[in-house]
Amino acid sequence: MARPGNEVDVTHRVAVVTGGASETGLAAARLLARDHHVVLSDARGERLVRALDRLDSPGVSAESIVADVTDLRSVEALMLAAREAGPVVSVVHAGGTTDSADSPEAIVRARVLGTINVTAATLAVAGLGTTLVHASSAAATALPVLPRWVFRLAPADPEGLVATLTRLATLCPARRAPAAAHAISSSFLLGYTARMGEVFDSCGARLRSTPAESVVELCRHDLVPAA
Repeated sequence: MARPGNEVDVTHRVAVVTGGASETGLAAARLLARDHHVVLSDARGERLVRALDRLDSPGVSAESIVADVTDLRSVEALMLAAREAGPVVSVVHAGGTTDSADSPEAIVRARVLGTINVTAATLAVAGLGTTLVHASSAAATALPVLPRWVFRLAPADPEGLVATLTRLATLCPARRAPAAAHAISSSFLLGYTARMGEVFDSCGARLRSTPAESVVELCRHDLVPAA
């Protein structure tokens, strides 16, 4: 849904923000809107409409697209639609947030599967200088060490990966399983983003993973338009 009155100039550089209805996503979108056409995305349509209303201001070019980051086809459609407005040069993934009341599987699915899908879909549309930023939770001081074969499941069998990490988390007592799912997810994402960062580098793009509270500063200073 495009914001009425804001014509999309196809020469604009485009920024995609997942989890755009969250405070982190919306704050990032406000900064990116200074020199990007912003595509704001979230899985919840009503919240997304309200977020677009909050983003709207004179000179801002923005639109919203409902997409579920745990569904690869949904994320691919989001990126392809964004590319129609111009080259996608900045992507902020703030769509992997979870609640403490979520089940271990829901935590793993949102954080791990969401990150894998956004990474793959961004890489498919990336050009020279495209930057993907994953807004992660602050890592715990000690994270569990995962076997290397777990990382091979990411491209080959993402659903199997979710099942494996969930199973590891539920080895803990039920009351500690959500925290375990969060820690295991963080451990996986740390290794996964390091590996995929090398892939992005080889394509002339960039992948950054930073705590959610640092995303706004990153958008303010480092996500400059690509040449």
